[in-house]
Amino acid sequence: MALLVMLAIGALEVLALLAGFSPSASIEAALPEIDLPDAPELSGAEFGPFSLILGWLSVGRLPLLVLLIILLSSFAITGYSLQWATIAATGAALPPLLASLVALVGGAFGMRHFGRWLGRIFPRDHSEAASQAELVGSYATIIRGEAKPGQPAEAKAQDLRGRTHYLLVEPRDADARFAAGARVFIVSRNRTIYRAVDRLDPTEDPS
Repeated sequence: MALLVMLAIGALEVLALLAGFSPSASIEAALPEIDLPDAPELSGAEFGPFSLILGWLSVGRLPLLVLLIILLSSFAITGYSLQWATIAATGAALPPLLASLVALVGGAFGMRHFGRWLGRIFPRDHSEAASQAELVGSYATIIRGEAKPGQPAEAKAQDLRGRTHYLLVEPRDADARFAAGARVFIVSRNRTIYRAVDRLDPTEDPS
């Protein structure tokens, strides 16, 4: 079931991209903004247990869709490996519920370690809390989907340190539309959504 769900997610994302819509981007836009610990010396008193759990699971290091695929893959591989070893040793498989609980633990560890490994190979793309405000006043390029008011599209921008970030952008003006490839100027931010214009008004100072 985990493998089937993973394949279904991939197929849905591909079909949605062909239609100019990204389910994963919309899901991330709807999620609340959570501060995640990035340093091992930070304690639960500073971030809270929920944020610590998310940080342990590598949430924030990669897009949520990638982490979900890692979780489902690790769960399936752990479950199949466990049942294969049990059948080889005893001649009978474990009860599905027990095997699922063990596989869930394996999935969590896979999500943590593979997420951190991939996060080091592909530097954190999603905006970090410390540099999110820096993106306001910079240019971004729409790379996936069409940005409409209330329907953001994925864009790519660089912060002042030259790091690349992938963010959700929607037009500031109600009648504006940004197609893939459009270069826009970010003028404001509301939680995880950045608002942009395709051209600056003479009274607006890009600096």
